[in-house]
Amino acid sequence: MYCRGFIFSFMGAALFHPAVADQPETKSWLKISANEGNFSAELGGRIHFDTYLFDSDIEDPISTTEFRRVRLAVTGHLWKWKYKLERDFSSSGTGGLRDVYIATEVLGGKLTIGNFKPYRSMEELTSSNEITMMERSFTSASGIYFGRSRQQGIGWHTHWGCYTFGAAGFNLRNPGAPRNEGLGAAGRITWAPINDQISTVHLGISASHENANRNSNPIEADVAYAGRRGPTQLTALTPGGRDFFFDIVNDNGDQLFFFGNQGGKADIAGLEFAATYGPVYLQSEYAYGKFDGDYYLSEVVFEDFYGIPPTFACDPDNGCFIGDQDVKTWYIMGSWMITGEHKPYDSAKGVFRSAKPHSDWGAWELTARYETIENKDIPDLEADSFRLGVNVYLNPRVRFMLNIILGDDEFTGDKTRQLAFRAQASW
Repeated sequence: MYCRGFIFSFMGAALFHPAVADQPETKSWLKISANEGNFSAELGGRIHFDTYLFDSDIEDPISTTEFRRVRLAVTGHLWKWKYKLERDFSSSGTGGLRDVYIATEVLGGKLTIGNFKPYRSMEELTSSNEITMMERSFTSASGIYFGRSRQQGIGWHTHWGCYTFGAAGFNLRNPGAPRNEGLGAAGRITWAPINDQISTVHLGISASHENANRNSNPIEADVAYAGRRGPTQLTALTPGGRDFFFDIVNDNGDQLFFFGNQGGKADIAGLEFAATYGPVYLQSEYAYGKFDGDYYLSEVVFEDFYGIPPTFACDPDNGCFIGDQDVKTWYIMGSWMITGEHKPYDSAKGVFRSAKPHSDWGAWELTARYETIENKDIPDLEADSFRLGVNVYLNPRVRFMLNIILGDDEFTGDKTRQLAFRAQASW
């Protein structure tokens, strides 16, 4: 399908088809339906079990294993409303809640209320069951949107022809964060001018505004440049609520302080490009963010936050002043299905899905990604990562992943490397 011009009318609301019986019945292997089809519930889940082996440099992370994700989700509908309740048992307390919302069709789109992902970054909106590498890129909540994958609010998303559009307003809070008065908004539009069985071209743009306020967590850009559970590099910070500031003296007599204006804004814009041709896949994103600053850190606190002493002159009395910060990040990623499969495009969401194996031998995929992030206003604050990988799809629900990560923190000089393995199942 080739899509050349804009379409000015949206699709009508989807029709619901009630079930025949009014007694609970099994509709599929993990789904029930009742009350003449006005109620349904379906059980889903995922298991991601990881192993991390590090080749240490300046930093010395611990090689280990972990359950990256252990999720159960119940989805269904209540008359004309849909719902989803998802719990990740690899996280404790309310911080383990993931997608928790109700939704309905409004004006040809999906209106969502609850805890969900704002519409920004193709990599972030791609399911963890479908991502090409084991961890998402720096343009996602693994980087410039650090710790802000899901937020509580209201959103609307629609698709028509070869376009998608989504917009959301939200509180700067996920279920594991403190109650606060921070607010944000995000929007994304995509266009697939080419989309057929052999090739797809995807273009997208997104924008995000976040305004921290009373009791908000700081807004950060932070990256694990040598893989998960490895060393991290704080790249940018906008202060949150006043409760996070401090001014104390430690046991060594050092003055430790972090103070400034309460709250601040982070504005981020992103560009997306992705394409497939047969078994070959290419994806890239660029994000530029402006993080409010106007705060002071003692030199000891700067080193604690950023990993090394300040790379610029600090005032003997007032410490190190951090003003507004311009942050840019980008990546380029590619893969080749050496067994000939093709990554399908989800035109309703504007993301790509994993390929499905064509034979009993499974599907094999070679992957690579280079990514970088830089704070233009703190000298030398830059981190890079180069990753190589192999994905083996044993069937449509089971995948094994192997990643080699070459980290490079140009700020601290650390070059830790990681070998990572994942066994993954989903249903």
